Amino acid sequence: MYESSLIPHQIQDHVATITISNPPANTWTATSLNNLKSLVDELNGNREVYALVITGQGDKFFSAGADLNVFAGGDKESACLMSRAFGEAFEALSQFRGVSIAAINGYAMEEA
Repeated sequence: MYESSLIPHQIQDHVATITISNPPANTWTATSLNNLKSLVDELNGNREVYALVITGQGDKFFSAGADLNVFAGGDKESACLMSRAFGEAFEALSQFRGVSIAAINGYAMEEA
C-alpha cells in the first residue's frame, strides 16, 4: 500500500482504491484536491490498473465536500483556488481511462 499524506490508496488485483481521509467528515482542501489530481494522473499512466474505486474513511461520511475552514475568512481568492482545485481534480477523475466507481459509504454532501 502506498500512502501519500492526504490521499491513501492501494492497488490490488488491478484495482486502485482511493480513500478520502480527512476526519471527521472527509472534507477536501486545495492541497488534498491537488494530490487527488496528481494521484489519478499517476494511476491513469499505470497500465496495470484497470479500475478505480473511491471511498470515504469510516462509515458516517463519504465526503462532506470542501473544508469550510478554508472559507471562514471570506477571502475570495481562496474560494477561487478551491473552485479551480475541485474542477481540476474531478476533471482528472472523469478522464480516468478505466472503470471508476464511487463506493459511497455514508453521507455525501453536494456543493451548491
